[in-house]
Amino acid sequence: MMEEKINAQVKEGAAGPAADDAPEYPASRILHEALNIGEQMLICGGEVSRVEDTISRICRAYGMKKVDVFSITSCIIVTIETKAEELVTQTRRVGGYETNLYRLAELNALSRKICAKRTRPEEVGEKIHEIVTERAFPLWWEFVSYCLVSGMFTLFFGGSLSDGLASMIAGALLCLAVQWNQKKITNRLLFVLCEAVFTGFMVVAVVRLGLGQHITPIVIGNIMLTIPGLSLTNSLRDMLSGDTMSGILRLCESLLMAIAIAGGIALVLYWYSPPETAAAASDAFSLWYYSETGQTVIQVVTAFFGSLGFAMLFHVGSHHIWLGALGGMAVWSIYLLTGLFTESVFWGYVIAAFAGTCYGEWMARKKKTPATLFLVPAVITMIPGGSLYETMYCMVNGDYVGFFENGAGTASMALAISVGILLASSLIRRITRVPIGGS
Repeated sequence: MMEEKINAQVKEGAAGPAADDAPEYPASRILHEALNIGEQMLICGGEVSRVEDTISRICRAYGMKKVDVFSITSCIIVTIETKAEELVTQTRRVGGYETNLYRLAELNALSRKICAKRTRPEEVGEKIHEIVTERAFPLWWEFVSYCLVSGMFTLFFGGSLSDGLASMIAGALLCLAVQWNQKKITNRLLFVLCEAVFTGFMVVAVVRLGLGQHITPIVIGNIMLTIPGLSLTNSLRDMLSGDTMSGILRLCESLLMAIAIAGGIALVLYWYSPPETAAAASDAFSLWYYSETGQTVIQVVTAFFGSLGFAMLFHVGSHHIWLGALGGMAVWSIYLLTGLFTESVFWGYVIAAFAGTCYGEWMARKKKTPATLFLVPAVITMIPGGSLYETMYCMVNGDYVGFFENGAGTASMALAISVGILLASSLIRRITRVPIGGS
């Protein structure tokens, strides 16, 4: 009953009669705490539309007459008008990002409670501090997620079992490097470039030691760890929600990071790439493994565990990580099934992205959490990390024909994901009349 009451008040924007008898608190303090929540949402992976909607709802819950919110990925500007026609404006510069979808869900739940109960601003500040300082995931959680993602996606892209093991070792070393350097390198683009170069050297090292056979799937498996999948997904959702400027800025940032990652690894492999030592398949298991049926089974299974790894990497939370993994397996299975009636990769991606978005939005409303927790792990298998690597590798090697062909394929995949999300989001918004994101 309490949850239904909260949801009803949140849908009304906490306006109307309930807001008229709201307790009197200083408008500047209310706005300050609302900005704190919005800032932390941006930092931990929330889309701009959610941040703007959350700040607006909180301010209206405390009886503000008018709320104007403008946000991009690095700045939030809010102006409120009180019942006494007093105008208050505050600006918040947002610096640094730390993907933590568990924290995003907690902040989203806190905003719901604030809208329902109109909590004292001092208590809101204390609760925000508790959420931000709480470390819900131990360090070993990071290592497991890195190993799962790198190993499973190496198998997903056609690597052998020994390639998967080598990729997991490289992923574990990359995790150590990230933990060591994330506080020392503050420039985000420089950080991902250094991350890419280190990944390239680690991949070369494990292959030269004879731990892996095929260097390409090992590289792609580790690239998936660094590709900005969450940022790319949020940029598309921001644009589809009408926040075109924020979406374009986030998209440009994602593309720059993706190019830096793929280019950094491609440069290392151009100079130091060892020869591949693949042996011909002779035993029954190897023949099945590399057959069409075997690769289909491997892709479905590794899609589940790869999505599970991403759910852990993005700190989705122990209650929801399995739902994210099931979504990833289901979305890739749907894509494979589209091959029964169309040979078009584009339309296969559109259908799969449509299904993934519907799944994410449905689970968000069912679990009363942001859709990002389920949408990103569900569609992450379709992020064209391998195609982007091939594009950059062709450019480094001077193969401009291959560069344009692979580049066109990468752009086509990204466009297909956008179209699928657009169609599903528009349909859901029309049916439910609720803002996208399940807030």
